[in-house]
Amino acid sequence: MKLEVQDKEDKLFVKIGGQLLYSEADHFKEEVLPKIGQHSIVTLDCEDLQFIDSAGTGAIVRLWKECRMVGAELELIKVIPEVQKLLHLTRLHQLARVTGIDDAA
Repeated sequence: MKLEVQDKEDKLFVKIGGQLLYSEADHFKEEVLPKIGQHSIVTLDCEDLQFIDSAGTGAIVRLWKECRMVGAELELIKVIPEVQKLLHLTRLHQLARVTGIDDAA
């Protein structure tokens, strides 16, 4: 998994690539959750995210919960169709705004 976290004023921008698997889920949470802080929007750029397993899905749910606790909005952008299917299957698209790779022009 590749992970890049940037503070942009009131936005936290997280670019994730590779695979978000059980073996990486704790690292993802350790890197991202403490940085939510005072941000009003947390953007997870998933353009390079190729696969996510159940632990990865759980990490995103945890991210959504933390965002909700501080009043931030979570958005997942540039999600490839394969990952988008998993997000819909687990109903994560009902918790956060999800846009596909074709929608993010």
